[in-house]
Amino acid sequence: MYAASTEIKSDSHIIQSIGNVLEQGDNGFLVGMEQGVYRARPALSCLIEPVAGDRVLVAGDLNDELFIIAVLERTDTSPLRIAAHRDITIGVSNGRFSIAAANGVDIVSAKGMNLTAAELSVRAQQGSVFINQLTYIGNWVFSEIEKIKLIGGFFDTVMERISQKVKRSYRIVEEIDQVRSSEIDYRADKNVSLRGQNALVTAKELVKIDGDQIHLG
Repeated sequence: MYAASTEIKSDSHIIQSIGNVLEQGDNGFLVGMEQGVYRARPALSCLIEPVAGDRVLVAGDLNDELFIIAVLERTDTSPLRIAAHRDITIGVSNGRFSIAAANGVDIVSAKGMNLTAAELSVRAQQGSVFINQLTYIGNWVFSEIEKIKLIGGFFDTVMERISQKVKRSYRIVEEIDQVRSSEIDYRADKNVSLRGQNALVTAKELVKIDGDQIHLG
C-alpha cells in the first residue's frame, strides 16, 4: 500500500502524491504511488539523489510529466548524495560559509581546483602532501619549525642572497664538495682545521701565511 495522494484539483491530472522509489531507469525513476507506477525525474530543487526504497514526494501531471520534488525518508543507512548535472555556485552575500563533519571531509576533482582568499589558514595535528610538481610564487615566507628532514634526488637553488644563523652545523658529503666564488672568506674565533690525505693550495699571484707562530712539517 502506498500513501494516499493529495490532488491539487479533483477534476485534473495535476497531482501531488507520496510514493516509494522502485528502481532507477534510463529516463528517471519508477515510483509507486496510489495512482499506480509512474516514471518521474528529480526536480531541479531536489538536491538529494533518490535511490530505490526512498519515500518521495511527487508532483506533476499524470498525463505529461512527473517530478520528484523531495526525498522524504530513507530507511537504510546508505550515504546521501547531492547530485547536479551542471555548474553549482553557493553564494553568501553577508556572513561566513562553514563545512563541518565529525569523521572527515573529502574534496575530489577530476580536473583542477582553485582556492582564492585574502587569508589562508591551515591547521592539523598531522598532515601529508603528495604533489608531483609544485610551483610557488610569493614575496615572503616565515616559518617556525622544530625539525625538518628532506630526502630527495636533486636540490637546485637560485637566490640573490642567502643568510643563515645556526648554533651548530654538520654536513657530510660522500663524494665531492665544490664551491666556486669570486671571493671566499672563512673566519673563526678559535681554531680552523683543514685535514686531508693531500692538501693543495694554488694561487696565480700571492700566497700569504701570517701568524705569531708558523709550524711546517
